[in-house]
Amino acid sequence: MYSFRDFLEERDSYDDYADNPFFQKMVKHFSKEAWKEIHDSLSSFSKKTSFRYRKLSEQIARIEVRPHVQHFNAYNERIDRIVRPNEMLMLEKEVFQEGLFSSKTSPKERMFKRYLLHQNGESGIMCPLACTDGLIALLEHFQDELNRELQQILLHCKEGIDGDFGIGAQYMSEVQGGSNIPANVLKAVPDGEVYRLYGNKFFCSAVHADYAVVTARVEGTNQIGVFIVPSWLPGDKEREKRNGFVINRLKWKLGTCELPTAEIDYDGAIAYPIGPLHRGVAIAVSIVLTRSRLDIGLASGAFLMRAAREAKQYARFREVFGRKIDEFPLAKGQLEAIEEAAKRVTVTAFQIYDLFNQLNSDSDKHLQFAVRELILLQKICASKEAVESLRKAISIFGGHGVMEDFSSIPRLFRDAMVNELWEGPRNVLLAQIYRDLKKAEEWYRPEDFIRKILVDTEAGIVKELVQTIKSCLAASIFGEATEETVAQAKEWELFCEQLFYEYQRTVLKEVGNIPIVSGAHLNV
Repeated sequence: MYSFRDFLEERDSYDDYADNPFFQKMVKHFSKEAWKEIHDSLSSFSKKTSFRYRKLSEQIARIEVRPHVQHFNAYNERIDRIVRPNEMLMLEKEVFQEGLFSSKTSPKERMFKRYLLHQNGESGIMCPLACTDGLIALLEHFQDELNRELQQILLHCKEGIDGDFGIGAQYMSEVQGGSNIPANVLKAVPDGEVYRLYGNKFFCSAVHADYAVVTARVEGTNQIGVFIVPSWLPGDKEREKRNGFVINRLKWKLGTCELPTAEIDYDGAIAYPIGPLHRGVAIAVSIVLTRSRLDIGLASGAFLMRAAREAKQYARFREVFGRKIDEFPLAKGQLEAIEEAAKRVTVTAFQIYDLFNQLNSDSDKHLQFAVRELILLQKICASKEAVESLRKAISIFGGHGVMEDFSSIPRLFRDAMVNELWEGPRNVLLAQIYRDLKKAEEWYRPEDFIRKILVDTEAGIVKELVQTIKSCLAASIFGEATEETVAQAKEWELFCEQLFYEYQRTVLKEVGNIPIVSGAHLNV
């Protein structure tokens, strides 16, 4: 009987930090003076993510244990319980108890640990983590204005209460608007110091969470405000009595299937306003969605890193037509391309995250603008490249590549497809970058922006990109869809991809290019 045992032993004994020389070098590069402390912490944490958490994630992914909703209990009481497997509950508790958002965990350590977690591709954990990050950032931004309830929510999510950590979600999409938040019609009605919500939210991920960031239109105005909505009021979680809303159904999705995503009807839910009500859209995008977009960059790099590593190990193990797969020029070229993409996407995700963490109110206006645009470019380009390279990795495995109990790569592929849409689909963000650059022309010339982020790129490439951006911005990708405007839109899309690719190459060159698999784990 043919055996895959040698490959499996190499694959399953691999430590995502200790056995990845490239990742270790990258951590040292970004950690700087904190490297020793972060190195020790990641060495310990990776033993959990690489072995215990990896196995739990694979068990959670089984189709027969996907989440479902139980609307009523035996006594005809509406509870809308989200039923999830015990493995998920265990993993969720252990990951959140790591205190990733605690003041005891530095932003850099948090960044590296989330990347390690992403290599398991468990969206049922990683989406709530990203949403909780956005919720905490929102509360901290307005910390001086928080009432007692919101202060308690911040404490619960950030530091935990008696070992229990609050989980966040974000509900912004509605059936008529999708990514168009200003089209929200969910109604927020003032009721003393709080508001009551009435209406429907159509796409609510992490619906099992304790709290949600919700956008809604203030009754009688054109203002879209941001609100924090508890899933249960104090004392009601144990009784499974939800805070003035019902869950209609869970979505049937292409990917992120372990993550419960629902449609919700609000009927008087208590909501706490946060920030100026007339600035709700800007607050939601700049604080909450920005962190989710950063997380998609980390996820894209982590997915590719795992796929590149496992494809290399399989290609070294598997013999076909008298040779190992990696001895064929076409296959070897594909493996090299997948690994190079994994390195580029990963190191750029850390670079942009690091730049974002360094920003403050006194940061240079040009730097703030550059980081904003890089986050948008990364969301577009990294999520697309993740899909393309994961598909290529699947092909290395041949027929086994599409078997989800043989490899986790098909699951990562489906989740990457969803990441292309999460937090703004491609066309919406391409248009936003175009608007941003046009609007900033008076105080930040597009050619200066390009030269700033491509400081170590060949002069000829920079010159070509400068000429292209001038041509694109002189035209228009808006208005009627004519043959001319469609061609201009296509040119803009290609330009954005090339610009970000050159940026990735610049960042990778700075960190250095070394193997992602130590020799001890490539001997099959």
